[in-house]
Amino acid sequence: MGWAALALTMASYFFYGTLCHPPLLARVLGRMPDLTPALLPGHEVRRAGTDGSFPLLCAGGEGAPGLLVDGVSEAEAARLDYYEAGFAFHIRDVMVVAGAAGTMPARVYFPDPGAWQPGPAWRLEDWAAVWGEVATEAAGDFIAGFGHIPPEAALRRYPMMLVRAASRLRARRAAKPVHLRRAAAPLDVVVSRTKPAYARFFAVEEFDLSHRLFAGGISPVLDRAAFVSGDAAVVLPYDPVRDRVLLIEQFRVGPFARGDLNPWLLEPVAGRIDPLETPEAAARREAHEEAGLALSQMIAAPSFYPSPGAKTEYVYCFIGLADLPDSAARLGGLADEGEDIRSHVISYGALMALVDSGEADNGPLLVLALWLSRLRADLRAEASGQAKSGAEPEVSGG
Repeated sequence: MGWAALALTMASYFFYGTLCHPPLLARVLGRMPDLTPALLPGHEVRRAGTDGSFPLLCAGGEGAPGLLVDGVSEAEAARLDYYEAGFAFHIRDVMVVAGAAGTMPARVYFPDPGAWQPGPAWRLEDWAAVWGEVATEAAGDFIAGFGHIPPEAALRRYPMMLVRAASRLRARRAAKPVHLRRAAAPLDVVVSRTKPAYARFFAVEEFDLSHRLFAGGISPVLDRAAFVSGDAAVVLPYDPVRDRVLLIEQFRVGPFARGDLNPWLLEPVAGRIDPLETPEAAARREAHEEAGLALSQMIAAPSFYPSPGAKTEYVYCFIGLADLPDSAARLGGLADEGEDIRSHVISYGALMALVDSGEADNGPLLVLALWLSRLRADLRAEASGQAKSGAEPEVSGG
Protein backbone atom coordinates (compact mmCIF):
# COMPACT_ATOMS: atom_id res chain seq x y z
CA MET A 1 0.00 0.00 0.00
CA GLY A 2 1.40 3.41 -1.00
CA TRP A 3 1.70 6.40 1.33
CA ALA A 4 -1.23 8.20 -0.37
CA ALA A 5 -3.55 5.23 0.17
CA LEU A 6 -2.31 4.81 3.75
CA ALA A 7 -3.06 8.46 4.51
CA LEU A 8 -6.65 7.97 3.42
CA THR A 9 -7.10 5.25 6.06
CA MET A 10 -5.67 7.30 8.95
CA ALA A 11 -7.23 10.34 10.65
CA SER A 12 -6.61 12.93 13.36
CA TYR A 13 -9.00 13.28 16.28
CA PHE A 14 -9.42 16.08 18.80
CA PHE A 15 -10.67 15.01 22.24
CA TYR A 16 -11.92 17.57 24.75
CA GLY A 17 -13.62 15.53 27.51
CA THR A 18 -13.31 12.17 29.22
CA LEU A 19 -11.23 10.77 26.35
CA CYS A 20 -8.53 13.23 27.43
CA HIS A 21 -8.07 10.88 30.41
CA PRO A 22 -5.25 8.71 28.99
CA PRO A 23 -6.22 5.40 30.67
CA LEU A 24 -9.81 5.71 29.40
CA LEU A 25 -8.67 6.63 25.89
CA ALA A 26 -6.34 3.64 25.80
CA ARG A 27 -9.18 1.34 26.91
CA VAL A 28 -11.48 2.57 24.12
CA LEU A 29 -8.86 2.89 21.38
CA GLY A 30 -7.10 -0.38 22.21
CA ARG A 31 -3.67 1.26 22.58
CA MET A 32 -2.02 4.30 24.16
CA PRO A 33 -1.41 6.87 21.36
CA ASP A 34 0.84 9.92 21.28
CA LEU A 35 -1.02 12.93 22.69
CA THR A 36 -0.57 16.57 21.59
CA PRO A 37 -2.20 19.46 23.52
CA ALA A 38 -4.55 21.43 21.24
CA LEU A 39 -7.36 24.00 21.31
CA LEU A 40 -10.70 24.23 19.48
CA PRO A 41 -11.41 27.96 19.03
CA GLY A 42 -14.88 29.40 19.61
CA HIS A 43 -16.06 26.59 21.86
CA GLU A 44 -16.24 25.65 25.55
CA VAL A 45 -16.75 22.46 27.54
CA ARG A 46 -19.76 22.17 29.85
CA ARG A 47 -21.26 19.42 31.95
CA ALA A 48 -24.10 17.27 30.68
CA GLY A 49 -26.63 18.26 33.36
CA THR A 50 -25.32 19.02 36.83
CA ASP A 51 -23.61 15.83 38.04
CA GLY A 52 -20.45 16.36 35.98
CA SER A 53 -20.20 12.71 34.92
CA PHE A 54 -19.39 13.61 31.30
CA PRO A 55 -18.91 16.74 29.16
CA LEU A 56 -20.54 18.53 26.23
CA LEU A 57 -18.85 20.68 23.58
CA CYS A 58 -20.80 23.92 23.16
CA ALA A 59 -20.40 26.89 20.83
CA GLY A 60 -19.02 30.03 22.48
CA GLY A 61 -16.19 30.75 24.86
CA GLU A 62 -12.50 31.42 24.39
CA GLY A 63 -11.61 27.94 23.20
CA ALA A 64 -11.96 24.36 24.36
CA PRO A 65 -8.67 22.75 25.46
CA GLY A 66 -8.02 19.14 24.63
CA LEU A 67 -5.72 16.60 23.04
CA LEU A 68 -4.95 15.82 19.41
CA VAL A 69 -4.31 12.22 18.35
CA ASP A 70 -2.84 11.53 14.89
CA GLY A 71 -2.81 8.28 12.97
CA VAL A 72 -6.12 6.79 14.07
CA SER A 73 -6.82 3.74 11.89
CA GLU A 74 -10.19 2.82 10.42
CA ALA A 75 -10.55 -0.03 12.92
CA GLU A 76 -9.75 2.31 15.82
CA ALA A 77 -12.14 4.93 14.43
CA ALA A 78 -14.91 2.31 14.41
CA ARG A 79 -14.28 1.65 18.12
CA LEU A 80 -14.39 5.38 18.87
CA ASP A 81 -17.59 5.82 16.83
CA TYR A 82 -19.25 2.98 18.73
CA TYR A 83 -18.29 4.38 22.12
CA GLU A 84 -19.37 7.94 21.33
CA ALA A 85 -22.56 6.92 19.49
CA GLY A 86 -23.62 5.13 22.63
CA PHE A 87 -23.59 8.45 24.47
CA ALA A 88 -25.53 10.24 21.68
CA PHE A 89 -22.60 12.00 20.01
CA HIS A 90 -21.80 12.40 16.31
CA ILE A 91 -18.64 13.40 14.47
CA ARG A 92 -17.72 16.61 12.64
CA ASP A 93 -14.60 17.86 10.87
CA VAL A 94 -13.12 21.02 12.43
CA MET A 95 -9.87 23.02 12.52
CA VAL A 96 -7.90 22.96 15.77
CA VAL A 97 -4.77 24.79 16.94
CA ALA A 98 -2.02 22.38 17.94
CA GLY A 99 0.83 24.51 19.31
CA ALA A 100 3.86 24.80 17.04
CA ALA A 101 2.13 22.66 14.41
CA GLY A 102 -0.39 25.47 13.90
CA THR A 103 -3.94 25.01 12.62
CA MET A 104 -4.83 21.57 11.31
CA PRO A 105 -7.95 19.49 10.54
CA ALA A 106 -9.34 17.00 13.04
CA ARG A 107 -12.46 15.01 13.76
CA VAL A 108 -14.47 15.96 16.86
CA TYR A 109 -17.48 14.37 18.57
CA PHE A 110 -20.38 16.78 19.15
CA PRO A 111 -23.51 16.00 21.19
CA ASP A 112 -26.65 15.12 19.26
CA PRO A 113 -29.03 18.12 19.29
CA GLY A 114 -31.37 17.98 22.27
CA ALA A 115 -29.83 14.81 23.74
CA TRP A 116 -28.29 16.60 26.71
CA GLN A 117 -28.77 19.93 28.47
CA PRO A 118 -25.56 21.88 29.14
CA GLY A 119 -24.78 22.65 32.77
CA PRO A 120 -21.87 24.40 34.49
CA ALA A 121 -18.30 24.40 33.17
CA TRP A 122 -16.63 20.97 33.07
CA ARG A 123 -13.01 20.34 34.13
CA LEU A 124 -11.14 17.12 33.43
CA GLU A 125 -9.31 17.27 36.77
CA ASP A 126 -12.54 17.46 38.75
CA TRP A 127 -14.12 14.61 36.79
CA ALA A 128 -11.04 12.37 36.96
CA ALA A 129 -10.73 12.77 40.74
CA VAL A 130 -14.25 11.38 41.21
CA TRP A 131 -15.06 9.25 38.16
CA GLY A 132 -11.77 8.56 36.38
CA GLU A 133 -10.98 5.12 37.77
CA VAL A 134 -14.48 3.65 37.67
CA ALA A 135 -15.34 5.19 34.27
CA THR A 136 -12.13 3.77 32.78
CA GLU A 137 -13.04 0.34 34.10
CA ALA A 138 -16.60 0.66 32.77
CA ALA A 139 -15.28 1.69 29.34
CA GLY A 140 -13.90 -1.83 28.99
CA ASP A 141 -17.42 -3.23 29.44
CA PHE A 142 -18.86 -0.71 27.00
CA ILE A 143 -16.35 -1.38 24.24
CA ALA A 144 -16.71 -5.15 24.77
CA GLY A 145 -20.16 -4.78 23.20
CA PHE A 146 -18.62 -3.52 19.95
CA GLY A 147 -19.92 -5.80 17.20
CA HIS A 148 -22.38 -7.52 19.56
CA ILE A 149 -24.62 -4.90 21.22
CA PRO A 150 -26.10 -1.76 19.58
CA PRO A 151 -24.60 1.39 21.12
CA GLU A 152 -28.03 2.64 22.25
CA ALA A 153 -28.56 -0.59 24.18
CA ALA A 154 -25.10 -0.27 25.72
CA LEU A 155 -25.95 3.25 26.90
CA ARG A 156 -29.07 1.94 28.67
CA ARG A 157 -26.85 -0.48 30.58
CA TYR A 158 -24.17 2.08 31.39
CA PRO A 159 -25.36 2.72 34.99
CA MET A 160 -25.04 -1.01 35.68
CA MET A 161 -21.65 -1.04 33.94
CA LEU A 162 -20.49 1.55 36.48
CA VAL A 163 -21.82 -0.60 39.33
CA ARG A 164 -20.03 -3.65 37.97
CA ALA A 165 -16.81 -1.68 37.36
CA ALA A 166 -16.81 -0.45 40.96
CA SER A 167 -17.33 -4.05 42.11
CA ARG A 168 -14.30 -5.23 40.13
CA LEU A 169 -12.13 -2.44 41.52
CA ARG A 170 -13.28 -3.32 45.04
CA ALA A 171 -12.40 -6.98 44.42
CA ARG A 172 -8.89 -6.12 43.24
CA ARG A 173 -8.20 -4.03 46.33
CA ALA A 174 -9.32 -6.74 48.75
CA ALA A 175 -6.44 -8.59 50.40
CA LYS A 176 -7.99 -11.91 51.43
CA PRO A 177 -6.08 -14.53 53.49
CA VAL A 178 -4.41 -17.38 51.62
CA HIS A 179 -3.55 -20.08 54.16
CA LEU A 180 -5.28 -23.21 52.89
CA ARG A 181 -6.26 -22.48 49.29
CA ARG A 182 -4.04 -21.94 46.24
CA ALA A 183 -2.24 -18.62 45.99
CA ALA A 184 -3.19 -17.42 42.51
CA ALA A 185 -0.40 -16.26 40.21
CA PRO A 186 -0.32 -14.52 36.81
CA LEU A 187 -1.29 -16.82 33.93
CA ASP A 188 -3.01 -19.31 36.26
CA VAL A 189 -6.15 -18.49 34.25
CA VAL A 190 -5.94 -17.88 30.50
CA VAL A 191 -9.00 -16.51 28.70
CA SER A 192 -9.07 -17.17 24.97
CA ARG A 193 -12.52 -15.69 24.28
CA THR A 194 -15.11 -13.56 26.07
CA LYS A 195 -18.61 -13.01 24.73
CA PRO A 196 -21.48 -10.99 26.25
CA ALA A 197 -24.38 -13.42 25.82
CA TYR A 198 -27.06 -11.25 27.44
CA ALA A 199 -27.00 -7.69 28.75
CA ARG A 200 -29.79 -5.73 30.40
CA PHE A 201 -30.09 -4.83 34.10
CA PHE A 202 -28.00 -7.92 34.78
CA ALA A 203 -25.74 -9.64 32.26
CA VAL A 204 -24.52 -13.09 31.30
CA GLU A 205 -20.98 -13.47 29.97
CA GLU A 206 -19.48 -16.54 28.32
CA PHE A 207 -15.79 -17.45 28.60
CA ASP A 208 -13.51 -19.92 26.88
CA LEU A 209 -10.75 -20.36 29.45
CA SER A 210 -8.09 -22.66 30.82
CA HIS A 211 -6.82 -22.74 34.40
CA ARG A 212 -4.01 -24.25 36.45
CA LEU A 213 -4.64 -27.80 37.70
CA PHE A 214 -3.88 -29.04 41.23
CA ALA A 215 -1.99 -32.01 39.73
CA GLY A 216 0.07 -29.64 37.58
CA GLY A 217 -0.30 -28.32 34.08
CA ILE A 218 -3.20 -26.47 32.49
CA SER A 219 -6.76 -27.65 31.92
CA PRO A 220 -8.25 -28.04 28.45
CA VAL A 221 -10.22 -25.03 27.18
CA LEU A 222 -13.47 -24.93 29.16
CA ASP A 223 -16.77 -23.29 28.19
CA ARG A 224 -18.03 -21.34 31.23
CA ALA A 225 -20.69 -18.67 31.83
CA ALA A 226 -21.26 -16.21 34.65
CA PHE A 227 -24.32 -14.24 35.75
CA VAL A 228 -22.94 -10.72 36.21
CA SER A 229 -24.26 -8.37 38.88
CA GLY A 230 -22.76 -5.74 41.15
CA ASP A 231 -21.78 -6.01 44.81
CA ALA A 232 -24.49 -5.72 47.46
CA ALA A 233 -24.63 -4.45 51.04
CA VAL A 234 -26.81 -6.17 53.66
CA VAL A 235 -27.56 -5.02 57.19
CA LEU A 236 -29.56 -6.60 60.02
CA PRO A 237 -30.85 -3.81 62.30
CA TYR A 238 -30.58 -4.85 65.97
CA ASP A 239 -31.76 -3.11 69.13
CA PRO A 240 -29.59 -4.50 71.96
CA VAL A 241 -31.70 -2.80 74.66
CA ARG A 242 -34.99 -4.38 73.56
CA ASP A 243 -33.22 -7.46 72.10
CA ARG A 244 -35.06 -7.06 68.79
CA VAL A 245 -34.26 -7.16 65.10
CA LEU A 246 -35.99 -5.68 62.07
CA LEU A 247 -36.66 -7.84 59.02
CA ILE A 248 -38.16 -6.76 55.73
CA GLU A 249 -40.58 -8.76 53.61
CA GLN A 250 -40.99 -8.42 49.84
CA PHE A 251 -41.77 -10.32 46.66
CA ARG A 252 -38.68 -11.86 45.05
CA VAL A 253 -38.56 -12.95 41.40
CA GLY A 254 -35.84 -15.56 42.01
CA PRO A 255 -38.00 -17.84 44.18
CA PHE A 256 -40.95 -17.14 41.85
CA ALA A 257 -38.95 -18.22 38.77
CA ARG A 258 -37.81 -21.34 40.66
CA GLY A 259 -41.45 -22.29 41.23
CA ASP A 260 -41.57 -21.53 44.97
CA LEU A 261 -45.19 -21.54 46.16
CA ASN A 262 -44.48 -18.47 48.32
CA PRO A 263 -42.14 -15.93 46.66
CA TRP A 264 -42.43 -13.42 49.55
CA LEU A 265 -39.21 -13.63 51.59
CA LEU A 266 -38.07 -12.38 54.99
CA GLU A 267 -34.68 -10.71 54.64
CA PRO A 268 -32.29 -8.22 56.15
CA VAL A 269 -32.18 -4.74 54.60
CA ALA A 270 -30.18 -4.97 51.36
CA GLY A 271 -29.32 -3.20 48.13
CA ARG A 272 -26.76 -2.67 45.39
CA ILE A 273 -23.69 -0.57 46.16
CA ASP A 274 -23.62 2.53 43.94
CA PRO A 275 -20.40 3.22 42.00
CA LEU A 276 -19.06 5.91 44.35
CA GLU A 277 -20.38 4.38 47.61
CA THR A 278 -18.68 2.33 50.29
CA PRO A 279 -20.48 -0.84 51.40
CA GLU A 280 -21.25 0.74 54.80
CA ALA A 281 -22.69 3.88 53.19
CA ALA A 282 -24.89 1.73 50.96
CA ALA A 283 -26.17 -0.23 53.97
CA ARG A 284 -27.06 2.98 55.80
CA ARG A 285 -28.81 4.38 52.72
CA GLU A 286 -30.84 1.23 52.20
CA ALA A 287 -31.86 1.13 55.87
CA HIS A 288 -33.29 4.63 55.45
CA GLU A 289 -34.99 3.88 52.11
CA GLU A 290 -36.45 0.49 52.97
CA ALA A 291 -37.24 0.85 56.66
CA GLY A 292 -36.92 4.54 57.58
CA LEU A 293 -34.11 3.71 60.03
CA ALA A 294 -31.11 5.69 61.21
CA LEU A 295 -28.36 3.27 62.25
CA SER A 296 -25.75 4.04 64.88
CA GLN A 297 -22.85 1.61 65.20
CA MET A 298 -22.14 -0.61 62.18
CA ILE A 299 -20.50 -3.95 62.90
CA ALA A 300 -18.91 -5.83 60.02
CA ALA A 301 -20.04 -9.43 59.60
CA PRO A 302 -18.67 -12.09 57.22
CA SER A 303 -18.86 -11.09 53.57
CA PHE A 304 -19.18 -13.73 50.88
CA TYR A 305 -19.96 -14.95 47.36
CA PRO A 306 -23.50 -16.41 47.62
CA SER A 307 -23.15 -18.62 44.52
CA PRO A 308 -19.57 -18.59 43.20
CA GLY A 309 -20.17 -21.35 40.67
CA ALA A 310 -22.32 -19.04 38.57
CA LYS A 311 -22.57 -15.48 39.94
CA THR A 312 -20.18 -12.55 40.27
CA GLU A 313 -22.18 -11.01 43.14
CA TYR A 314 -20.32 -10.35 46.42
CA VAL A 315 -22.28 -9.51 49.57
CA TYR A 316 -20.97 -7.21 52.33
CA CYS A 317 -22.78 -7.87 55.63
CA PHE A 318 -23.30 -5.73 58.72
CA ILE A 319 -25.12 -5.71 62.04
CA GLY A 320 -26.51 -2.17 62.46
CA LEU A 321 -27.46 -0.98 65.92
CA ALA A 322 -30.77 0.88 65.95
CA ASP A 323 -33.68 1.99 68.10
CA LEU A 324 -36.54 -0.43 67.35
CA PRO A 325 -39.77 0.44 69.18
CA ASP A 326 -43.04 -1.17 68.07
CA SER A 327 -43.62 1.78 65.74
CA ALA A 328 -40.51 0.88 63.70
CA ALA A 329 -42.55 -1.71 61.80
CA ARG A 330 -43.97 0.00 58.69
CA LEU A 331 -44.40 -0.10 54.95
CA GLY A 332 -41.51 1.22 52.87
CA GLY A 333 -39.41 1.05 49.72
CA LEU A 334 -38.99 3.33 46.72
CA ALA A 335 -42.04 3.43 44.49
CA ASP A 336 -40.00 4.50 41.44
CA GLU A 337 -37.97 1.30 41.78
CA GLY A 338 -41.09 -0.87 42.09
CA GLU A 339 -40.35 -1.70 45.74
CA ASP A 340 -43.21 -2.86 47.98
CA ILE A 341 -41.71 -3.59 51.40
CA ARG A 342 -43.19 -4.48 54.77
CA SER A 343 -40.95 -4.46 57.84
CA HIS A 344 -41.32 -6.63 60.94
CA VAL A 345 -39.88 -5.92 64.38
CA ILE A 346 -39.41 -9.23 66.20
CA SER A 347 -37.50 -10.54 69.19
CA TYR A 348 -34.13 -12.24 68.89
CA GLY A 349 -35.81 -15.46 70.01
CA ALA A 350 -38.39 -15.16 67.24
CA LEU A 351 -35.58 -14.64 64.71
CA MET A 352 -33.85 -17.84 65.77
CA ALA A 353 -37.17 -19.69 65.66
CA LEU A 354 -37.48 -18.60 62.00
CA VAL A 355 -34.02 -20.03 61.39
CA ASP A 356 -34.93 -23.31 63.08
CA SER A 357 -38.24 -23.64 61.19
CA GLY A 358 -36.78 -22.84 57.77
CA GLU A 359 -38.95 -19.77 57.21
CA ALA A 360 -35.71 -17.77 57.22
CA ASP A 361 -34.26 -19.34 54.09
CA ASN A 362 -31.89 -16.92 52.35
CA GLY A 363 -28.15 -16.78 52.81
CA PRO A 364 -27.65 -13.21 54.07
CA LEU A 365 -30.30 -13.56 56.79
CA LEU A 366 -28.89 -16.89 57.98
CA VAL A 367 -25.33 -15.55 58.06
CA LEU A 368 -26.35 -12.43 59.99
CA ALA A 369 -28.60 -14.32 62.43
CA LEU A 370 -25.75 -16.67 63.30
CA TRP A 371 -23.26 -13.79 63.50
CA LEU A 372 -25.61 -11.91 65.83
CA SER A 373 -25.79 -15.00 68.03
CA ARG A 374 -22.02 -14.70 68.53
CA LEU A 375 -22.10 -10.98 69.37
CA ARG A 376 -25.43 -10.67 71.17
CA ALA A 377 -24.25 -11.11 74.77
CA ASP A 378 -21.50 -8.50 74.42
CA LEU A 379 -23.78 -6.05 72.61
CA ARG A 380 -26.46 -6.36 75.28
CA ALA A 381 -23.90 -5.95 78.09
CA GLU A 382 -22.47 -2.85 76.43
CA ALA A 383 -25.94 -1.37 75.93
CA SER A 384 -26.85 -2.12 79.55
CA GLY A 385 -23.68 -0.37 80.71
CA GLN A 386 -24.50 2.70 78.64
CA ALA A 387 -28.02 2.78 80.05
CA LYS A 388 -26.75 2.59 83.64
CA SER A 389 -24.23 5.39 83.02
CA GLY A 390 -26.88 7.55 81.38
CA ALA A 391 -24.91 7.70 78.13
CA GLU A 392 -26.90 7.94 74.92
CA PRO A 393 -25.66 5.87 71.96
CA GLU A 394 -24.58 8.00 69.01
CA VAL A 395 -27.10 7.98 66.17
CA SER A 396 -26.33 9.25 62.69
CA GLY A 397 -28.65 9.78 59.76
CA GLY A 398 -29.37 6.98 57.31
